Amino acid sequence: MSTTWRASDLEAIRSALLIPVTAPALRAINDAMAGLERSYPDAIPAATDHLDAINAIDLQLGQITATDLSRIRKVRRKGAAGGEPPAALPVKKLDVIEYDTNLLIEEIETEYADAPSEPDVLRAQRRARAASLLLILPSLCSWIPERPSPFTGTMLRG
Repeated sequence: MSTTWRASDLEAIRSALLIPVTAPALRAINDAMAGLERSYPDAIPAATDHLDAINAIDLQLGQITATDLSRIRKVRRKGAAGGEPPAALPVKKLDVIEYDTNLLIEEIETEYADAPSEPDVLRAQRRARAASLLLILPSLCSWIPERPSPFTGTMLRG
């Protein structure tokens, strides 16, 4: 395995760690890459493996559609068996007494376990890979923006 960085690794690190595109941030990523290349080049193949895995996960997340995100929790249906009433329904009152109409009703109930969805699993794998990448390049921790809380926001001055 090569112990040097690829040309696309700077942008891959930036997008994997969700670092904003600013000149100081790009300089910090470049400095971290150069520092790792000088001090411990044997870690570069592991870092590039994490970058490739994060890129593959991002591609999979990009292909997920809205129908993939909808999970059936519970479906309940009560109606005629087979979707249509049978052709030979009782005609006279006497036939109704002899013919049990409950046999015509079909009841279907579907419920799926509350397992994590595929996007949730992929996002967890991505977070784990990004955390491993940060262990290799710890100086980039301060460049990662904090996740905003729903109770905080940026103040705009006008």
